[in-house]
Amino acid sequence: MKRYIYTSLFLFNLLFLSCNDSTSTSDEEEHSENEDLIEVTSEQFKTVLLKLGNLKQNRFSEQFQVTGMIDVPPENRATVSSYFDGYISETRLLIGDEVQKGDLLVTLKNPDFIKFQQNYAEAISNMEFVESEFERKENLYNDKIIAQKVFQSTKNDFLQAKAQLQATVEQIKLMNLNPKQIAEGNFTSEINIYAPISGKISKLNVAQGKFLSKSEMIMEILDVDHIHLELDVFEKDILKIHKGDTLSFKIPEISDQIFNAYVKLIGAEVNENRSVRIHAHPKNENVNFSVGMFVNAYFKSDSKDYLALPETAFTEVDGETFVLQLNSKTDNLYTFNKIEVDTHSPQNGLKPILNSEQVDTEAQFLIRGVFDIITTGGGGHSH
Repeated sequence: MKRYIYTSLFLFNLLFLSCNDSTSTSDEEEHSENEDLIEVTSEQFKTVLLKLGNLKQNRFSEQFQVTGMIDVPPENRATVSSYFDGYISETRLLIGDEVQKGDLLVTLKNPDFIKFQQNYAEAISNMEFVESEFERKENLYNDKIIAQKVFQSTKNDFLQAKAQLQATVEQIKLMNLNPKQIAEGNFTSEINIYAPISGKISKLNVAQGKFLSKSEMIMEILDVDHIHLELDVFEKDILKIHKGDTLSFKIPEISDQIFNAYVKLIGAEVNENRSVRIHAHPKNENVNFSVGMFVNAYFKSDSKDYLALPETAFTEVDGETFVLQLNSKTDNLYTFNKIEVDTHSPQNGLKPILNSEQVDTEAQFLIRGVFDIITTGGGGHSH
């Protein structure tokens, strides 16, 4: 239907003339012939801040979304525990504290620790005696003074004592104690737990005086210098992704800021959710991502070039999408053709015109205020 936007005086005259039956009949025939033609006065064009623009050639890609989270490689995540039961006698750490590999984390206390050290000292003493006896019996056996059976018994005692000493040595090492000091009789009821990697403390299960069972988690340390994305890609999309491909992602719970990454590894199997795990590395090394953050990631494929307009140039009415193509322009009047087009979701603020044969590629288009003009005539009257 043809729409007009005029000054109030001309609009009054137009409405007055419309009362004439013969004129009304003539207008209806004219409007029927121009149902896709829209006219806007220059005054109205300026008042509602309408804007014209040209088609642009732009590359569009098929885009699909996957979900995942920020994580670190297994070697950058350490769960700290003890091989021995004990009570926490010292700790000054909090979640978020940074530690370096080898730093003291906590001190455990338990009287039983002294018993382990006594066993080690006794094993050393016993080893010295058994080794001396073994060497003496070996010489006697070589001189054929004693029987092989007697020598063999002494040899077995020596091997058992050697194994016992080695076992107690390993226990002392697991307690992070110095075997030499213990051999000299310097026993202690406390042992220290040290950081196995450098990083930040992400979990903490300590309190002064708390009893910790062996293998119970004391704390977790994360090295966040090498974070990555763990993404789940549905099997229908996995063939579209290749090692080295770039992708964009954002942290939806925080902001709409877009970050970039690249595919480092692609999983070898489809899991029970019919998806494949993708390992990607962010390119934004200076961003302080936190492990466990939920991410939305976007891959692109099948890139094609289309003529495009800003997404504000498109409007949808009753399930159909339209643009307004400038037909003619005078000092007082802009005339537009309302053209139905095919398009899809915008990328970088632009939407493609898939059926570009429907438009004049050299023409200008209304790129601001389209919805108001098509649906309401920009505040004017349909006639």
